[in-house]
Amino acid sequence: MTSRFRPGEAVRDASVAVSATVPRTTAARRPDRCAPWRMTTLNRAATGSRNIMSEVPFDSAGRGPGGRAWRRALGPVVRASRLATVAEAPRWYPGTVRRAGLSRPPPGPPRRGKRETLLSEPSPTAATSLILSRVRHSVTHATIPAEPRGRTEETARLASILGDARRGRSGSLILLGAPGAGKSTLLSNAHEDAAGHLRLFATGVGPEADLPYAGLQQLLLPVAGRAGELPEEQRTLVRRMIDTGRVAETDRFALSVAVLELLRHLGRAEPVAAFVDDAHLIDEPSLEALTFVVRRLRREDPVTLLCSARDAHSKPVLPGVPALTLGPLPKSAVAKLLSDVALVEPTDTVRADLLRAARGNPGAARSIVDELTSDQLCGREPLPSPLPLGRDLIERYLEHVRDLPEPTLRLLLLAAADPELAVDTLVRAMPDTGGSVADLEPAEERGIIRVRGGRVVFTDPLLRDAYYQDAPLHQRRSAHARLAETLDEQGEAGPRAWHRAAAARGPDPRLAAELVSRVDTMCESHGYEASSVALERAAELTPVSLLRCCRLSTAAHHAWLAGDPHRAHSLLDRNRPYTVDGQSRGVVELILGHISLRGDNAIDTHIALREAAETLAPHDRHLALRAMVRSAEAASLAGDRRRHSEAAKRVADLSEADDPPAILLGAAYIIGADELFHGDYEAAVGPLRRAVALAGRTGGPTELIWACICALLLGDEPSAHTLATRAVEQARARGADALIPQALEFLVYAEFWTGRHASASGHCLTGLRLARETGQTNGVTHLTAALAMLSAIQGDEETCAVRARTATEQGTRNSLGLPVALSTWALAFLDLSKGAAGPAAHRLRSLPRCGPGQSHWAVQMLAIPHFVEAAVLHEQPARATAPLAQYERWATATGSANGLALLARCRALLTSGDEARDLFEESLRRHRSGGHNGVEYARTHLLYGAALRRQRSPGRAVEHLNHALEMFENLDARMLAGRARAELRATGDSRREGSHTSVSSLSAQQEQIAELVAAGATNREVAAQLYISPRTVEHHLRNIFDRLNVRSRVELSRLMSRG
Repeated sequence: MTSRFRPGEAVRDASVAVSATVPRTTAARRPDRCAPWRMTTLNRAATGSRNIMSEVPFDSAGRGPGGRAWRRALGPVVRASRLATVAEAPRWYPGTVRRAGLSRPPPGPPRRGKRETLLSEPSPTAATSLILSRVRHSVTHATIPAEPRGRTEETARLASILGDARRGRSGSLILLGAPGAGKSTLLSNAHEDAAGHLRLFATGVGPEADLPYAGLQQLLLPVAGRAGELPEEQRTLVRRMIDTGRVAETDRFALSVAVLELLRHLGRAEPVAAFVDDAHLIDEPSLEALTFVVRRLRREDPVTLLCSARDAHSKPVLPGVPALTLGPLPKSAVAKLLSDVALVEPTDTVRADLLRAARGNPGAARSIVDELTSDQLCGREPLPSPLPLGRDLIERYLEHVRDLPEPTLRLLLLAAADPELAVDTLVRAMPDTGGSVADLEPAEERGIIRVRGGRVVFTDPLLRDAYYQDAPLHQRRSAHARLAETLDEQGEAGPRAWHRAAAARGPDPRLAAELVSRVDTMCESHGYEASSVALERAAELTPVSLLRCCRLSTAAHHAWLAGDPHRAHSLLDRNRPYTVDGQSRGVVELILGHISLRGDNAIDTHIALREAAETLAPHDRHLALRAMVRSAEAASLAGDRRRHSEAAKRVADLSEADDPPAILLGAAYIIGADELFHGDYEAAVGPLRRAVALAGRTGGPTELIWACICALLLGDEPSAHTLATRAVEQARARGADALIPQALEFLVYAEFWTGRHASASGHCLTGLRLARETGQTNGVTHLTAALAMLSAIQGDEETCAVRARTATEQGTRNSLGLPVALSTWALAFLDLSKGAAGPAAHRLRSLPRCGPGQSHWAVQMLAIPHFVEAAVLHEQPARATAPLAQYERWATATGSANGLALLARCRALLTSGDEARDLFEESLRRHRSGGHNGVEYARTHLLYGAALRRQRSPGRAVEHLNHALEMFENLDARMLAGRARAELRATGDSRREGSHTSVSSLSAQQEQIAELVAAGATNREVAAQLYISPRTVEHHLRNIFDRLNVRSRVELSRLMSRG
């Protein structure tokens, strides 16, 4: 019976015992079995550590140390500690062997017979003994296996070189990149692809960089026995190099020739693939010999050399070998990698923070994830600032920095303490460090820093992060203090205050006040993220008081505006102990309500904001009014007229004539919208127009968004487009990432009504991505509904259905009447486009009967022309009379050009004969003179042409139908174009569908799909990200291939990268 043991006990014992490095063995298996497999065992729970891994080499036949006996012995450890075990075929290049200091793993003992199977679980002692008897190299931290995501072109390049070797041609390539860029992963995949080759490998390690021929010895040791087939002089040189590493200076050329001849001799039997990982750590004599070999290989020699090295900023590692530099990965590839390696799926906001910190480096992404807890990844706890890099990655980044002269290191810390440090500031800060400008030269020669635009910058931002995080706290504070003194002498108050705050060791009210006084400047120059950090630091320097509470609350608000809701929540949670009065509590609740407005239930948010407003009213009328405006906005999003009306009355009570323009604009917006919602259109026009006019006196993104909404309610789409565009620009200029998705929502609505559908689709997708990154689930819902409408216009039935269903589910969950109603309208529009008037009329007729969270007045009003059309085509014109009267009152009161054009069209549909023709002509005239909705203009032509055809006027019908068809084709409205062709065929005329052959013919959605596919995303991944079905992705991809004349994803990736 096996003994019981505590989970993780055997793992700890084995990890400690096995970590002792044992002497190298000289026994060699067949050359093609020298490349190891790796079994990676991952323990994330047993020992309380987030990521404990052990690696064991397996040969290419799967016979590692102990073979199946090893796996059985490890079984109880796996089961007891819930280890996840991943066994990879010969793909994973031996990165851990490098860190263990071994050139290659030793062979394992003979396999056990079938009757020696271990049917019972051995005790932890037995398991440990078996591990120790089999494992011949130290166990170190390993990376989690992952495909080289986003490296399609690089993978294809390596595969092409190996394919040339199979066809009897030589080739070479060196992969260059920063630590963690994925060089070893690409080599490991190339190693797997080299099945059928004689595979040799060597890995550079720092301690052996000064040992002559250590790298070459690693590479050739497995084939040392084959050297006997060389001429005696060459055989002697090769064996002496392998056994002793001693080669006379005069024999270096002869040794290089011997290595060349050995590889050629091996290649006669089978192609040779030599892999050298971290070649920058290989000794110089070995690199010299390998360079010699590459330069003298004949084209017909089936020998391949594939290497990896750090970026060569000073001199090439292997001169003459073609180089391929690995740049940053696309965000989509890194996001997928984060999902693969994280303990729990990160939230959208956390993922966005991780993507920013990783800077496209897959190794950095893994490293940062390993430093975080599950609570931090899923957003229950705030992320540390800055996000920490793992010790292993820091050491790899700094391995060529630590041996720099001490004065250079001190100057590098100054540069790392300020990412925008000017050269003259660094020069002024030098005297106290005992350095000079010349001390920067060693760092410049190694490519660590460079001077750009008069500023000292690190060539790799992650190198700067690693160097700064590695410095002790007292050194970082000293660097900030010295920079503060220097900036004080130069009169740069803003940066000086920041560096003084970073150097402070305790509360300092005067310094806190100075930092707060510079917040506006920081916000203008660096955005809300920088101002939030400055305010948080000011709060830390402020003694416990109401003032500290105020500063933390403002820091939280700025964090939210910067697009970091988790940090905002964290700051507010820290602030709760200091909220001792009604004003401080009301401010906290106002900020929480503002955040909830974009991510939580709209009705619940309305109630919370209304309570915050009443709490603030006795202390700060303007803040109370702001909270009540937000409360009314939440009720509006829910489509709750009663709650909106109550909030609007309270807004009117709180507002005064001499309030600031921003306050007056918000009050006019809510009061005018309330009048409109209750059908008093004449009374609504005045406040709404006043709000639009006030937008010229305030440049805040929020106020511009409100003014845009007012313009849309007035049917003034051009003004709405201008205001929404300004809102987006202002939000981007101020670093208000949280406001960009909302501004894009209403920009999309304005573009929809002004006929800019391609632009609307692009802005929708951008807003959707930003809303996800900033944790705004309600914004995602609104934009998904807008995409459903755009899909309906394009006639993409399946995609429209998927998006409408998604928006409806999400909107219903959070009581968002606006996107739910918009989704219903999109489906009705699609029904109309395919001639299903009955279902369209049923959908639209249900909107007014739905309660809060299911409908919205504005959508009901704007969809009336489509309901009238559906009712007439469904032969129920009487149902359209009352809604049309309501629409007429709105269009007449507002004077909307599009509204009046659609009003005339509706009247034309309800009449016949000459009167109908006159009304259609009036509608077209209004479309041309002031209307901007290209789809409705084309649909008016379509409806008019169809009416003329039925009235037996085919000549005039063809004219209008051809106009409609041309416009529909330009708008990519395929289903409507099909209706126009059907009507043309009914007149005896027809038009064939045009073809597109240029890149510019891609729609915005097709371009987005092409970019994601080119970045390595699968069809399902693209579908999940864009809220469409995989079948739709496949359909679009076929069209993209046809239009761009490409035949594969690799060709598409190359084309998009050039684009």
